[in-house]
Amino acid sequence: MDSSVSARTPKTTPLLLSARGLVKNYGRSRAVDGVDLDIPERAFTTFLGPSGCGKTTMLRMIAGFEKPDAGSIILDGKPLLDVPPERRPVNTVFQSYALFPHLTVFENVAFSLTLRRRSPDPGPRVKRALETVHMADFADRYPHQLSGGQQQRVA
Repeated sequence: MDSSVSARTPKTTPLLLSARGLVKNYGRSRAVDGVDLDIPERAFTTFLGPSGCGKTTMLRMIAGFEKPDAGSIILDGKPLLDVPPERRPVNTVFQSYALFPHLTVFENVAFSLTLRRRSPDPGPRVKRALETVHMADFADRYPHQLSGGQQQRVA
């Protein structure tokens, strides 16, 4: 992935995420080549491109699962490169939904909130999150009892 990317919004909209000069190499192959990226607050952003162009690598660097070989990432005005993935306020939904099969829908959502230590009792937040994605009625079900689309909403 190369080039500069900027969402079309008024210049007065504050930036939520800004990346400058991101580079990621895998051996002799350059997956991301000097990307500059600006995402304003409240923007809905997608990465589109052919297989192998660096979309997933960009997302993995933002989430902290990959360390860039060069460049910077700023989220909400704070540098992210030295922040471990579990401490970043970034969420990723993978193609394989990575739900724990032995936990209910409610427990899967509560697990991630507990990891982030946002609340000793995640119950109310879990309920709101499940209501938001129209999954509150499925809180007691296990992942194998859900459709693929339902699993994605839980993840």
